[in-house]
Amino acid sequence: MPSSLPLRISCGIFAPSQKAPPPWLQADTILNLSPKETMLPLLDVQHLTVSFGHVPVVRDLSIQVFRGRTLCLVGESGSGKSMTAFSVMRLVPQPGRITSGSLLFAGDDLLRLEEKNMRERRGRDISMIFQEPMTSLNPVLRIGRQLAEPMEIHQGLHRREAEKRAVELMELVGIPDPARRLNDYPHQFSGGMRQRVMIAMALACSPKLLLADEPTTALDITIQGQILRLLGKLARERDMGVLLITHDLGVVAEAADDVAVMYAGQLMEQAPVSAFFERPLHPYSEGLMACAPLVGNHDRTRLPSIPGMVPLPSELPEGCSFSPRCPHASEACRKAPPLRAVDEHRLVRCWKAFS
Repeated sequence: MPSSLPLRISCGIFAPSQKAPPPWLQADTILNLSPKETMLPLLDVQHLTVSFGHVPVVRDLSIQVFRGRTLCLVGESGSGKSMTAFSVMRLVPQPGRITSGSLLFAGDDLLRLEEKNMRERRGRDISMIFQEPMTSLNPVLRIGRQLAEPMEIHQGLHRREAEKRAVELMELVGIPDPARRLNDYPHQFSGGMRQRVMIAMALACSPKLLLADEPTTALDITIQGQILRLLGKLARERDMGVLLITHDLGVVAEAADDVAVMYAGQLMEQAPVSAFFERPLHPYSEGLMACAPLVGNHDRTRLPSIPGMVPLPSELPEGCSFSPRCPHASEACRKAPPLRAVDEHRLVRCWKAFS
């Protein structure tokens, strides 16, 4: 993390870790990967387009997630972040559909798998922490049953052993008195506690790839820091790839290795986290950074904001989709800019960055 970050962004997520992962979730079960395998992306999304009818909501998106690293997907609501994660899981809600592109996971194209084979991958190899825990948990099943079931199906554990691991997972994510609460129903948990259950469920089968859609939004600051450090630790020790979706730049500063900024369904900028915070290249990235509160700043003036709103997918402007809100918009922006490499590690979609 750049040394200037704590002065720019109010993260507040530096609480000490409460508990180490249980032995079966630690590095002793890590896969033995060849040097070539560690250099290849675990998830390689190429030219992904997702449409509802004739309206694309994700447009020609290409991103990569590597083993042992966390890629943070950043942007306002309506940018296409969650739809990207749903696409990787092949859970795009109807009438949406993936109209083009490829989703390569460990060398296999997920779009070519039969539904039975894809179902085997979900939960075992690829897990997702959904944004809305109340609608993601089954209201008529006890929490312990919902946590244990994936381990029984994908790992072949007996029910008693799966429930024992469920208790360990609940303790790991900070749920008090986990053995007793194993028998509670989702409505007996607060919103933050339900979110912790979803995190525990996603980690249950030690996935290779974790998709986390706003995983810490409902959590208090102390638990937020603990969960982010846990995900980072598991990613490093188990070579797990993490795609973390957030709008909170404090979370990005704490958790990310790489940052990808989305706007109106397109990738606008991608960079290593330190380079991104030191010098954002896209005006949209600059705007997001300017909106972040300063630590220790007691100035009563209003924080700056980006004027306007993310356009509807059916009402995109001509040329650059950000141009109506951009303070640097020019005549050149009437033509859509391509995504180009600035250097070996950075991509940006903006005429200004190359002028």
